Amino acid sequence: MPRSFGPASTWAPPGDTVVAVEDGTCWDAVAVGQKLGLEALSILEGVTVRRPGPVIWDSRREPRIYFLVPPRSGIEADLPGDRLLSFGGYVAVPGVLVIGPPGPHWLVPPDPGHPDRLVGPVLLASALRRAVASRWVTVRVSSGRQFQVLAGEAQVEGKACLRCNSTEAPPRPAGRSSVVDEAGAERDFDPVFCATHLESGPTSKEGVE
Repeated sequence: MPRSFGPASTWAPPGDTVVAVEDGTCWDAVAVGQKLGLEALSILEGVTVRRPGPVIWDSRREPRIYFLVPPRSGIEADLPGDRLLSFGGYVAVPGVLVIGPPGPHWLVPPDPGHPDRLVGPVLLASALRRAVASRWVTVRVSSGRQFQVLAGEAQVEGKACLRCNSTEAPPRPAGRSSVVDEAGAERDFDPVFCATHLESGPTSKEGVE
């Protein structure tokens, strides 16, 4: 869901306008397809505690996600369909009030407290690679609650933090659960979390009580 928009950065257009802004001065843009972009964003939100940096969703004919990274950061994810836009390119940047479709809108607006904070290029490259190697699984906990999580094999096998994919020792168990894969098969599952994320638990795509 789009979040409320606070004070604009110096480059964000005013009001409900959409303006073509040149890349390479205040930021570069990494453009990826909608599915991969949304999955990478889910991972980024997990590792940044829902503060990934500004992200634009252009939902027109060929929907794309634009992650705004520091200029000249040299990010190269080397993934099919991803594209770095820098000097000479333009991105349709929504104004401060444009937080929903149709057309280009903020999926994650600039942080009101730090309006010039951008997406971390190293974190983004890692999130894009993880998204390619992960799949959505439904996790059911003993309380009966269920949620969907984008997880890789190590996370599903209980060898890496379910939220950030960290394997730093010691991962801490969070109790018996079950996981349903894309084919609908269900099996027992012992999720683990790193010390940082043990209390907050996973970032879910959708929680269902």
